[in-house]
Amino acid sequence: MRNKIMLLVVVMCMATGMRAQFYPGFNPAEQAKKERQKVAAEAEKNYQKGNELLKAQKLDKALACYEKAASAGHAGAQYNMGVFYAEGKVVEQDYQKAVEWFERAAEQGMKDAEFNLASIYHQGLGGLKDPQKAEYWARKYKGLAATGEIGEVIDIPDEQPKFPGGDKALMQWLQENLHYPVQAAKEHATGRVLVNFVINTDGSTDEVKVLRSAHPLLDQEAMRVVKEMPKWEPGKKDGKVVRVRFTLPITFHLNMNNPQQGK
Repeated sequence: MRNKIMLLVVVMCMATGMRAQFYPGFNPAEQAKKERQKVAAEAEKNYQKGNELLKAQKLDKALACYEKAASAGHAGAQYNMGVFYAEGKVVEQDYQKAVEWFERAAEQGMKDAEFNLASIYHQGLGGLKDPQKAEYWARKYKGLAATGEIGEVIDIPDEQPKFPGGDKALMQWLQENLHYPVQAAKEHATGRVLVNFVINTDGSTDEVKVLRSAHPLLDQEAMRVVKEMPKWEPGKKDGKVVRVRFTLPITFHLNMNNPQQGK
């Protein structure tokens, strides 16, 4: 990609004590993919069953179905779990739990969840009044920068943003701060996550999203570490500091011969 810094960060680890024995024709990555598809299919099945029960006003049973689907990562079910806790019709009203479920749905791009989070923090429902968080989710809902100033995002600046210490420092920082999710390691999940984000004029990272997924758990870890990066030196256009869109590939690779990694 022209004028884009593309770094390859290989994270090698393994869950403690995990041993692998492979047989002819066995493909760990393909097997993990089939398992993910199986989990996703079961989650969708529970979600749809929950919808049917909800229409039939069988709220307790609907909640049980949504909880199974939500725990498996279904965004729609996660949102509905948030609604159940916010309304308090079936379970005891608990805005903290509602926020937790809404946040999980919002991380997967569900706009209604972003709107509800902004409302909860703005109105202080459940004692959660927080103007800063309210603004954050309101801006996300409106498609604006979640933090920092609102301004044009440049794809090709005259001067690219720079990580403190340069490219080698960036690679070292990522290698030290990325953690291979234990469950992903157990599933032999590997692959490259392509993360896209904006570097604001103050050097902070913003609007972090996955352009290409490898595995839900690997995606979450890649986004987490990008959000926690130290501030960059901002990019420039025509001599002025600007917001710059940046793409970073992060590759997760399991080292099957080192049981000490991934602790």
